[in-house]
Amino acid sequence: MTGPKKFYQYLWKVKEQQDNRPVGKRDWLHRLILDRIFDPIANPRHEVALGLVQGGERLLDIGCWNGYLLERIRDNGLYKELFGVDIVPAAVETAQGKGFSAYVVDLNTDPLPFPDEYFDGVTMLAVLEHIFDPYAVIKEVHRVMRSGGELVIDVPNAASFTNRARILFGRLPITSTDPGWDGGHLHYFTKHALDRFLESQGFVVIKRRTTGGHPKLREWWISLLGGELVYLCKKR
Repeated sequence: MTGPKKFYQYLWKVKEQQDNRPVGKRDWLHRLILDRIFDPIANPRHEVALGLVQGGERLLDIGCWNGYLLERIRDNGLYKELFGVDIVPAAVETAQGKGFSAYVVDLNTDPLPFPDEYFDGVTMLAVLEHIFDPYAVIKEVHRVMRSGGELVIDVPNAASFTNRARILFGRLPITSTDPGWDGGHLHYFTKHALDRFLESQGFVVIKRRTTGGHPKLREWWISLLGGELVYLCKKR
């Protein structure tokens, strides 16, 4: 049986070979119509997240992968000390090779290896939907953040227009083009669900942004038009 560690080690190998591009094919509705209007490649999650990071002394990137976001944060001089955790040892080694303090952590079983209120900021992109118990992980995030610290978090929008259309016609929503059952996603979030989840765990939502082309139009009705939901939150 394949567990999380084996699955994400396999995903690491596949995505590295594909230069981190989507490895699955888009359905005909996206390829022929919607992608030409809303361009899903434009305004990717890392760029949106970078625009929300405000800066401070010490930041943790949860699910740091190869350290790409940490590189961008460092290049922009937003934080002085940068840390990362990931489940894939090869990814952690790559991030370490770029000069970051990175650690192998399985969020399904391991606590974050840091003391209370250690970080001014935490980023967590495309992670929450993959883990078994989001409540346990967000409690750990809350623990390692100082009061007033910033959390930038990203999840796919399961209630996007195309997913609503899929459900209407008896099809499953799709939130990932990666291998496996919907790219290994275990949970699905909407704007309403993410808002309630974060607020119930001691965070205040400050800004909401989304990925893809025409972001202003998408953000006008983000619950319907948003591709991925990228939030800036503060620890209450």
